[in-house]
Amino acid sequence: MKSPAHQEHMIEMAQRARTVLASGRTALLTLPREQARGWVGVIDDGGEPMVVANAEGPVVRAAHKGRRSWVDVPGHFGERLILAGSLRLVPGSTDQILRRLADPGRTVDTIDGSIDGLSVLAVSVDDVMLCFPPAGADCRPGRWSTAAVGRRIDLTAYALAEPDLISAYAPELIEHLNSRHADQMRLLASTGPAPACATRDLAGAQVSGLDRGGLDLWRVTTQGAEKIRIAFEQPLTEPRSLGQELRRLLTQSGG
Repeated sequence: MKSPAHQEHMIEMAQRARTVLASGRTALLTLPREQARGWVGVIDDGGEPMVVANAEGPVVRAAHKGRRSWVDVPGHFGERLILAGSLRLVPGSTDQILRRLADPGRTVDTIDGSIDGLSVLAVSVDDVMLCFPPAGADCRPGRWSTAAVGRRIDLTAYALAEPDLISAYAPELIEHLNSRHADQMRLLASTGPAPACATRDLAGAQVSGLDRGGLDLWRVTTQGAEKIRIAFEQPLTEPRSLGQELRRLLTQSGG
């Protein structure tokens, strides 16, 4: 019988695996029977990876035969999630499926914006492996070390786990704040926690971190740069709730 500590650890690993899939935008699809391999767009559907492929291509033909495949999804922090199972064709029109799969805070798009001639496929997951890079490894997405340590995830724990969508979408949300809301971030930085002298001659502000509890900001002044924490009144529950919290913070700061 497995110990409570082991079960708790497995639940934590299952959530992390689900978060890696939710954060995925591309993945490496392998079809061993066809000796085919290539990068495809990936979408999370409740723990099942879905990919969009040419309706007349070899991937769709493999799906009609129920061929076994695996999908390698790179995580933000160097993780490698491997999901294996039979490939199948998802019934329904591609447009209907993509609309259903659009998550809060994210839309599903194809490379050229067109869905003509495309089909949606899914992997019926029966094996889950989460790999972590060794210390000091190059952790850029798509560059995995052969020395990565893999941990097999219990299927029941994986099926019951929920992804941390804030962590999954954090890089995109941070980029959006820095590129589209730079003035608002400067205002938050100028009113954030610090002695008054630290906010004089504010030269800039950059969001460096985001989690459920708040924002991490680098505030740059004539005295130098410092990292400050902007706390949310309510923890974020989904990406869309970020807008509500930012409006509250800006209202309090007079923005």
